[in-house]
Amino acid sequence: MNQKVLNISLPKDRSLDQLKNFAFLKKIVSEIELFFSNKENFLLVCIKEDLVRNYLFQASLNSLNSKPIIIDLKDKVFNLDNLKNSLVFIKNLSNEYLSNESESFLFNAFNYCLNKNSKIIFISNDFIKNLNIKLPDLESRLNTVLPVDILNPTDQEKMNLISFELQQRGLVIKDKEMKYIFNYHSRDLTSLLDLADKLDEISYREKKSISINLIKKII
Repeated sequence: MNQKVLNISLPKDRSLDQLKNFAFLKKIVSEIELFFSNKENFLLVCIKEDLVRNYLFQASLNSLNSKPIIIDLKDKVFNLDNLKNSLVFIKNLSNEYLSNESESFLFNAFNYCLNKNSKIIFISNDFIKNLNIKLPDLESRLNTVLPVDILNPTDQEKMNLISFELQQRGLVIKDKEMKYIFNYHSRDLTSLLDLADKLDEISYREKKSISINLIKKII
């Protein structure tokens, strides 16, 4: 994935309640909300696209009354003391950041949270069977956690989400401009959310509403 996509500014005020309005996100949002209130210790969220995964993660944080502990495997800080919280998010569970050290930490984290009856949400870019985990006991424990993933959105659902994102930025897009985007731009959700961010930037910079000419400057 291109670096420009990863560096865009994600909306900081989205909530799970807002995302429930989109059919393809409804199931995963409901599972996350249920996990917050039930007695389960672990939840595994699988979303391949980096931006969409972070989008849902941010909405989850915004919907909590208390602040959870966030452990990013990318940071390579493996300290069980960081788990002393009732809710922990472990990000970037992926092939890229798995190592002997991180796998050992995850195994101990799993056992620690069981003993303390606390909760972990694992946020991954793939299912456990595809992560090539070297530590059998860790793989076995993670396989006991039923994964939740997002459905493939229809084009109309993607259009609804892009319209929503633009409205949150004070912008309106008409059907003609939306159809132009879907005819000439990549339809994957990450790229479309990236486009919404760029449209916001160029519209503000040039003091213009969204038009096909404005879209052409981006795509």
